[in-house]
Amino acid sequence: MYYYLDNLSKIWHRGGELQSVDYRIPEEIVEEVRLRSDIVDTISEYVRLQRKGKNYLGLCPFHSEKTPSFTVTPDKQIFYCFGCHTGGNVFSFLMKKENWNFVETVEHLAQKHGIVLPEKELSPREKEQQTRRRRWEEIHDWATGYFHEVLLHKPEGEPGRLYFKQRGIDEETIKQFRLGYAPERWDGLIEALSARGVNPQELAQAGLALERDHSEGKSRGFYDRFRKRVIFAILDSRQKTIGFGGRVLDNSTPKYLNSPETAFFNKGHHLYGMHRAHQGIREHGFALLAEGYMDVIALQKAGFKNAVASLGTALTREQAKLIHRYTGRVVIVYDSDQAGTQATLRAGELLRDMGFRVDILSLSGAKDPDEYLKTFGVEEFNKALAQAEPYIQFKYQIHVKTKPTLSAPEKAELVRELASDIIKVQSPVEREGYERFLSLELGLTLDRVQAEIAGFDRKPSKRASEEELFPNKQDISVKKRDNINRCANPTQTGASVPDGVIRAEQVLLRLLLEQLIPVSEFKEQFEEGFWKVAYHQQIFDYIEKARCIGKGAMPSMESDALQSKVAQLMLEDMELSNPERLFHDCIKQIRSINEEETVEELQARMVELEKSGDLTGALALLKEIGERLRSGEK
Repeated sequence: MYYYLDNLSKIWHRGGELQSVDYRIPEEIVEEVRLRSDIVDTISEYVRLQRKGKNYLGLCPFHSEKTPSFTVTPDKQIFYCFGCHTGGNVFSFLMKKENWNFVETVEHLAQKHGIVLPEKELSPREKEQQTRRRRWEEIHDWATGYFHEVLLHKPEGEPGRLYFKQRGIDEETIKQFRLGYAPERWDGLIEALSARGVNPQELAQAGLALERDHSEGKSRGFYDRFRKRVIFAILDSRQKTIGFGGRVLDNSTPKYLNSPETAFFNKGHHLYGMHRAHQGIREHGFALLAEGYMDVIALQKAGFKNAVASLGTALTREQAKLIHRYTGRVVIVYDSDQAGTQATLRAGELLRDMGFRVDILSLSGAKDPDEYLKTFGVEEFNKALAQAEPYIQFKYQIHVKTKPTLSAPEKAELVRELASDIIKVQSPVEREGYERFLSLELGLTLDRVQAEIAGFDRKPSKRASEEELFPNKQDISVKKRDNINRCANPTQTGASVPDGVIRAEQVLLRLLLEQLIPVSEFKEQFEEGFWKVAYHQQIFDYIEKARCIGKGAMPSMESDALQSKVAQLMLEDMELSNPERLFHDCIKQIRSINEEETVEELQARMVELEKSGDLTGALALLKEIGERLRSGEK
C-alpha cells in the first residue's frame, strides 16, 4: 500500500507555477517515520511544554493565548488545542508550523531519524529539470550569502550598513531577512561565485548577471545585475531564496530592481515576507498587506508577524490565492499618497471579487507604515489598526473627499458605483449595514438605497470568484465522494442528525481508533449509509485504510479539519472499560433512533447528503423511504 502524493507533493516550480510531482511513498515507510518521530520531542523544539499528569501543556503556537490550552498526549502521539481547536499528529504539526507539504515533512523527519526514502523514478526531462532546479537554488543560496557577507563584514558594505542603521534595522533583523548589499563593482558577484565553480553564463540564466553588448565586435563578457544597492532576498516557505530586490541609495534609476522572470521565478506568484508571515497570518486571523520591503520588515520587527507585500507590482490574483491558503481577511496598509490610494482601491477590488473580507488601514501623519511606527510607535499603530474601515466605506470616503456636497444625480451615481461591491457581500446583515451607511451618509431613505442597489445589473458571480481561488475544484454535486478534499465541510454535522446518533457514532469511532473493537467486527454490523455525520464517514474511511498495516494511533489524513476532529475525539474523556458492551449499546441506540425517524426527517437528511456530495448515502435513504412508503408508513 502506498501514500499517493501527486496532489500533495507540489514541489516543482516552473514559470512561477507549482507543478505536481507524481511521487509515492510506501505506507509502511511513512508509518516507520511516524513511529520514530516522538511528538513530544518534535513539538518541544517549538513550544515550551510542561508535564501535567500523562499529558504535556504549553502555549499554542497557532494562536495567541496567555493560559496554556495546547495539549500533547505522548501515548496517543497527538496534539490538540482546546482554544483554537487545532489538532493532529506529528506530520500535521510540522506542516502547519513550517508551512511544508506532506512530502517535505516526511522527508525532513526521515532525514532526521536516518530513514531512507525510496527514490522517485524520473523521466529524462524530469531529471534535467530537477538538475537545473537544484543548481538554480544552489546559485541563489550562494548569492544570498555573498550579499549578506558584504553587508555585515566587508568594508565595501559600509553604505548598506549605514542605510539600515538609519532605517532602524538591527543586525538580528538583517539576519532574519537575509538582507545584503551589492557593492559598486561590475563583477563582485561574478568573481565571488566563480570560486564555487559558477560560470557567468549560469549567473545570466539565473537573472543575476547581464551580457555585455558585443554587436560592434567587442569581446563577449558579463557584468553583475545588482550593483551599489541594498539587497532584499525573496524567500519562499522553505526559507530558500527564489529572487532578489535591490534598492539604490541615491537618486539613480530605477529606484527598485527585481530579479527578472525566469523558468523558476515569477514575482506575481510570491509575496515578500511570507516565509515568516504564514504563521503570523494564522495567529492574527488576517494578513496585513503593505506596499514595500521596508514596510514589511518594520511591521514584522514591531511584532506584526502577519505583514507581507507584493514584489514591486500591483497585487495579482496568484498572490491573493497564496494569502487565501491562510486566511479570508486582508487589511491593506499602503502608502497614504495618491498613488498608494489608487493601488489600495485596485487591490481592494481584486480581493473583494475573490471573496475576501477587506479592510483599509489609513495612517494619518505618515506616508507609510515604517514612518508611522517610527513617529508614533506600536501602541498608536494598534489603535489605528482597530479603526480600520471596510473597503466599501473607504471607497465611499475617497469619492466624497474631493466633493463633499453632492447633487441628487451624483448621489444616485455614487450608490450605483458602490452597488457593484455591495452585491458581492454574502452576509445579509453586513450588506444591510452598508446600505444603511449610505442611507445615513447621503440623507436618503433605506428603501430607496436598497431599491437602487437591487436594480443594479449584477455581472460577477459567486461561482466565478470561487473558480479564481480554486481553479481545479471538482463539482461534488454529481460525483460520488471518493476523496476527502471533495467532501463537505468536515466540521458540519448536519442539523437533522439526532444528538444521540452523533454521540453514539463518536463513541464507535473512538473504539475503532483505540483498536478496542476490530474493524472486521464493526463491518459485520455495517450497512450502507450507516454513518449519518459526513465527517464520521470520512474518518472511518481512513481507519479502514490504516488497519492494513495495523496502526495503533491516529491515522494520517490530508484534511486539517479532520486531523483536528480526530485529535479532539481521542482526548475526550470516555468510559471505555467494557468496549464490547459499549459497542453493542451504540449500535442498538443508533438503530433505535433511526427507526423512530419519520419519512419527512429522512427526506430532509437525504437532501443534506445530496448537497454534501454523498450520493451513496442519499440513495440508501431514498431506498429506505421507498420501503416505508410501500409499507404504508406516513
